[in-house]
Amino acid sequence: MEIARFLIILLLVSCGGGGGGESSNLDQTVTINPVINIFTSSSDSIAVTNSVDLTWTTTNTVSCSASGDWDGSKSLSGSENLILSDVKTYTFILTCRGENPQNIISKSIDVEVSTINGSDIYSEDKASYCKDPINNSSSYWIENFDSNTFNEDIFTYQLGNGFSASDGSWVGGWGNNELQYYTGPGTGYAKKYNSVTNTTENLFIENGYLKIQPIYNTSNVFQDPYCADGSCSIEWPHTSARVITSSKKIFEKPSRITICFKVPDGTGHWPAIWMLPQGFIEGAKTWPTDGEIDLMEARGRIANEIGSTLHFGNSLSRVMINKAETVPNSVNFHDKFHSVTFEWQENSIKVYLDTQETPFYEESSDSTEFNSNYYPFNESFYLLLNVASGGDYDTFGVDTNMYCHDEECGNLADPDRGRLIIDYIEYKSID
Repeated sequence: MEIARFLIILLLVSCGGGGGGESSNLDQTVTINPVINIFTSSSDSIAVTNSVDLTWTTTNTVSCSASGDWDGSKSLSGSENLILSDVKTYTFILTCRGENPQNIISKSIDVEVSTINGSDIYSEDKASYCKDPINNSSSYWIENFDSNTFNEDIFTYQLGNGFSASDGSWVGGWGNNELQYYTGPGTGYAKKYNSVTNTTENLFIENGYLKIQPIYNTSNVFQDPYCADGSCSIEWPHTSARVITSSKKIFEKPSRITICFKVPDGTGHWPAIWMLPQGFIEGAKTWPTDGEIDLMEARGRIANEIGSTLHFGNSLSRVMINKAETVPNSVNFHDKFHSVTFEWQENSIKVYLDTQETPFYEESSDSTEFNSNYYPFNESFYLLLNVASGGDYDTFGVDTNMYCHDEECGNLADPDRGRLIIDYIEYKSID
């Protein structure tokens, strides 16, 4: 036992070093390597003149710099928005250094920039790039809002901040954490309902345009008549309008539906032109099984982009297929009128922007997503028009300075910048 103990001690001393004037491992400097944890782009493929957001985080770094198609010193963690104005593949390189100047790490991102679909149609400066309405089918209908009276034979207001599902439960924030209360007809359901024109402070017709105006007002908040018993929130600084054509104007294939519009400017505005299956209100159809068609949605903070989406699937596995379309910044959706045309045929959906001849969105029942899901888009649908405030569609919050603060919208230099404006809705058969 004593011999064994002596051998162990000798072995430990030998391993520990310290003889012959050599330095101990404990005295050596430990090098901590710099790390780029995240370096991402909001998109790897965009249209020319659009922008991307580069985002990065680092640790164990003392400085960072950019090279390739951007330059300059960069913060150790941050984000940057870049407008890409050339048709090419951009390369962005981020290089960071640690405490030891010799310790360097780099990461790169490629973003492909291509020409805009149909960009030549935007070379002329115009107030509207919408497709011109034309009655060239056997079945034709158009609503061009040439009367100041909002047509109650076509449209119905939806009220409140939620909806009753088929089982009677209340879904607050319309299922998307939205902030607005939708006003409309009836005692107390709008601050200024005009029974003659069927309009409110949030929805009216002016100079041949339907205008949906979200309002943010903290000095004169809307008092919710649903909640007089105190069972839910009674005061709503955010108000807006949501109207539907359910059971009044039903849309069916084969047809083309064209809507000419301009969207509101400002973070938090969520305008939408969309469709739900006829029978949803009555509980005969369910979401998402029986489908949702979003012809146009926009994020108020992004001026030159809209999106189209199909929702389907079932309550356990919802499927969403979406596609964004962009225009040059000089003809963005805040400043100019644009149109979407929904071409709807058996087992086929196509969406066109303005007078472009190539659809920016196209789906059919042959898509692989429908191998295990019911294709619901051959049924009858109704139209919805609304502007939400906040909600899950965008995560950048709400810039209330960009909202109208009262009925006159006197706080904005151009009140129309705070409104969804509809020029016309056209519906015709495909013969």
